[in-house]
Amino acid sequence: MKKLLLIGAILVTGAISFADSKSDYENAVKLGQQKKITEAVKVLEGLAKGTDTYAQKANLELGAYYLQNNDVNKAKPYLQAAWGNGQSTTPEAVEAARLLYLVGIQQKNKAEAEKYILWTDEKSGGKSADVTSSLIIFYFDNNEQSKGTARYNKAVQSSDKNFVAEVNYNIGQYYLTNNKAAQAKPYLQKAYTGATDRVNGAGILLAEIALSEKNPTQAEKYLLEMNTAAKSKNAQILGMLGTFYLQQNNLTKAEEYLTKTISVEPKNTSAKVLLLGIYETQNNATKVNSIYNQLKSAAPKEANRQIGTYFANIGAAALSEKYLQKAINEDKDNEAKMFLGQLYFLMGKQTEGINLVKEAVNAKVKGADEVLKEMQSAGNSAPAKQPSTKK
Repeated sequence: MKKLLLIGAILVTGAISFADSKSDYENAVKLGQQKKITEAVKVLEGLAKGTDTYAQKANLELGAYYLQNNDVNKAKPYLQAAWGNGQSTTPEAVEAARLLYLVGIQQKNKAEAEKYILWTDEKSGGKSADVTSSLIIFYFDNNEQSKGTARYNKAVQSSDKNFVAEVNYNIGQYYLTNNKAAQAKPYLQKAYTGATDRVNGAGILLAEIALSEKNPTQAEKYLLEMNTAAKSKNAQILGMLGTFYLQQNNLTKAEEYLTKTISVEPKNTSAKVLLLGIYETQNNATKVNSIYNQLKSAAPKEANRQIGTYFANIGAAALSEKYLQKAINEDKDNEAKMFLGQLYFLMGKQTEGINLVKEAVNAKVKGADEVLKEMQSAGNSAPAKQPSTKK
């Protein structure tokens, strides 16, 4: 009888310990959400020394945290503990192995990287597009074309169309990120046509590639196809069409699609600012006032500055100056002085620009002192680039 009681005591103690681990883990998560990172890390470090499920979760969280902060040496042991030498197949172990693959890449340890990504691909049943495409890219990146091609050919035989499309998209995006548009296009094309949803990231990237290759007809084709598939209800595609036609100087169609964008997404500030620019160009005071009042009511104190900086970013210097001046004069916006000062400096009005930024510095505008140093350092060493003065 005593023996049974002892076993019962052990079981109860274990249950209490497990409950405490769960409570501590949930507390760590809560602390992280409250941005109390140091406290959260301390709780997780205590949990990581255990042997239960929450110890594995804690090790994964700590490994991911240190990896995100570029402290690979600190991240690695936590991730290895979460992986558990491949003895565990929990989602935490699989994610730990994926992150250890990234550690191997960072440390240029090809053998380790391959070990972890192969294990991850196997344990995820070859059904994770992110993992599978990472393995394929790893082989392509390391001049092992035959291995990469073999894994790719196996992947595209899947009956899951969206899985195949995502693998193609990931590989295409990888090549595009590395400035290899020619190699990216075939994969993106397969992703675009293969996905069950014709409105997808591959189509957007293909449109952007077409524009960079000065092929507006092809870009328009992709955008219109996706808009048709979305039944003119996707604000992102509508906005891209509006911007596209604006770039092609087709103001009628630009206005049409930007108006549709706002109809689908009434709070779309970018579309409203672009429409404002069109109406300013047309000197249509009624429509200018209508759109401006919408923007102003949504952000009374910041609207003029936001409009001004947006126009500066797209090269409409005259409109940028107009609205930044309104921000300074009507809203008493000192931050606008910094942006207008930068604009003047780029327009060749260096003295006016520096003086405005000095006013921003005196008003303790965040970042203004750094901007002033850069402007003073640049001085007259090179002719200032003239931004567009189009309205």
